[in-house]
Amino acid sequence: MPSAPSKKQESAETSALRLLGRRDYSRSELRRKLTGKGFSTEEAEGVLSQFEDRGLLNDRRLAQRLADSYSREKLWGPQKLLQKLVQRGIPGEMARQVLNREEDGGGTRDRLRVVLRNKMKGQDPLSLSARERKRLANYLHQRGYAWDDIWEAMQETGGLLEE
Repeated sequence: MPSAPSKKQESAETSALRLLGRRDYSRSELRRKLTGKGFSTEEAEGVLSQFEDRGLLNDRRLAQRLADSYSREKLWGPQKLLQKLVQRGIPGEMARQVLNREEDGGGTRDRLRVVLRNKMKGQDPLSLSARERKRLANYLHQRGYAWDDIWEAMQETGGLLEE
């Protein structure tokens, strides 16, 4: 028969449940939160392992949900999505796998076209000055889109970039 958890272990579990009740956390985020509350690394790891076994903590599921949300609602490109997932404590390789699976359907180019259309607000692409085109391309790059994809999308909308 397993020994009863210590009072402190119950507190770590209760604290973790309360945190997860507010929002989803990655394993590393929750570990950082628990150790920041004064729980030892061993106590935190015990709770984290227990939660993973019970399905309460799943980095891959969190990464997929975040990638779906950020790509659909914020229209972010793959580079910004990867940066955000890693920032949220998702291991880099797992984040890349999730994004590769999501991008297989060509969603990046579709999102890029929507952002480009929204940013131009019905403006004639040929009426943009060279400076405006450069600013638009930089804006798209900051949203996480690759230069090659930006180039292609801008060419499709009327040859906005010079070679």
